[in-house]
Formats: sequence, structure tokens, C-alpha cells
Amino acid sequence: MAKQIVNAAPEAVTTGLVDTATQQRLERFLTYEAALMDEHQYDTWMALWEGNDIRYWVPCNDDDQDPSSGIAIIYDDRSQLEERIMRLKDKTAHAYRPQARLNRNIGGVVAVSREQDIVEVASNFVLGEIRVGVQNIWFGKCLYRLRDSGETFRLLSKKVMLLNNDEAMPNLTFLV
Repeated sequence: MAKQIVNAAPEAVTTGLVDTATQQRLERFLTYEAALMDEHQYDTWMALWEGNDIRYWVPCNDDDQDPSSGIAIIYDDRSQLEERIMRLKDKTAHAYRPQARLNRNIGGVVAVSREQDIVEVASNFVLGEIRVGVQNIWFGKCLYRLRDSGETFRLLSKKVMLLNNDEAMPNLTFLV
């Protein structure tokens, strides 16, 4: 996220690309999205996405690696994301049971670009996870493309850049 903020137009950091009310709506939306993931409310979380041309991406090794020529932890379009959700909800999928208890904090929400009703937003997160007696703390940055309807936002893409994406990591049994 730091790179996105540093490379953003100067007004993204000084006066802001969105007004105060829109900034508050962005922060509330991202907090709500995080709560849905933490509570395993997958169907409601999926309803936040707009259309079929979506992308949920968790890069591996390098935040800016080209996903068409490198590997990714997750690089899902809508059908792949729906399949992932189906597996997460499957009560017979023992690799996903018991469900992790999750708590994430979102901060540093900054609109880094805006073109008409599309706003690109950067944020940071800290995610605590506990599952079968093992506790993990995940740090990361997110870059969202959102459509602003004036009342709410809809997800078009989400890129999650884990701080440790170049290290060995356990199976992700939750949405990050």
C-alpha cells in the first residue's frame, strides 16, 4: 500500500480525492467487508462483488509480479472464487474444519485514484487467526477497485499483498 500512496496523485494524500462523507463510507464498507470474512459470512461477502469480470488476487513472492507469467497464492475470477467459497462452506471438507476464529483490523484507508464512479482504495490490515490451538498473525495491504453508487460500494477487484508472501505459509483456510 505504501507504494500506491507514494505513487498516487499528491492530492490523494493532501486534500484527498474524495470528500469526508465518501471517506467515511469507504472506511465503513471495508470494515463491513472484513467483518463478513471474519464471521465466515461467505454468501453475503460474495454479494458485495459486481458482475462477472472480477478479480480476487493474493500475489506470491512479489506484490507486482505478473500473474500470467508467475505464480499466485490466489488468482480467482468469479467462477473460481465461487468454487473457493463452496469449499470453505463444505462441512465435510476436513482441511477447513474447524473454522478459524478471525479478527482483523483495517486502517490507513486512502483513495489513491478516482475516475467517475470507480475509486481505487489502498488499506492496511492486521489479521489474527486461531485454529486448532495455533495462532497466526497476518499483516498485509489491500488494493481495491470499487464502484461507487452513491449509496454503497461494489467490489470489482481486490488485491491482498501479504507481508510474508515470499515465505512458506500454511494452507489458507479462510478469506484473507
